[in-house]
Amino acid sequence: MGRVMQERDDTSVIAELECLQCRTRASVQLSGEKFKELSAAWKLTQECEVCGKSTEWSFAEASVEAAEQADFWDWLATTGEAFLPSLATVPHERRKEPRLYLRVLLRISSVRGEGEEVTSEDISKSGFCFSSSKAYPIGETIHVTLQTAGSLAPQTKTGTIVRSSTAQEGKTLYGVRLET
Repeated sequence: MGRVMQERDDTSVIAELECLQCRTRASVQLSGEKFKELSAAWKLTQECEVCGKSTEWSFAEASVEAAEQADFWDWLATTGEAFLPSLATVPHERRKEPRLYLRVLLRISSVRGEGEEVTSEDISKSGFCFSSSKAYPIGETIHVTLQTAGSLAPQTKTGTIVRSSTAQEGKTLYGVRLET
């Protein structure tokens, strides 16, 4: 019988978290997998010493002035890159930047005045993908707002619909290039 070796993941992140029940804060060292879980769902379950049980935790609110805010989209994409294999190891990859398979709530507004809330399928520093039952023509300019957790203000970027394909349940999958 052969033996299966599991690759060891030494990636860890220290995050300031807050119990969503009692508001206790703690600096917590998270594995790469736990950080992915937290980034995707904005919460995770762990023991709270104050509550005396497992509770939901999320990123602790940071007191940051609007002028001091970093580009959260860039931060999200850059931070997630640390948990992905190098593009050099992905055969036939044409993208300049890695895509992170994160589901983030976004508000899309078209230049025609229509708007909707969607969830990203994936994101990178220069774009993202989402599905919708609305029709967006290739080349259309849109505004995308990322509502961040905590006290950070929403961030809006301009993008262009660059591709579309048929998705499940009568929806269309759209690729968006963010303008710099």
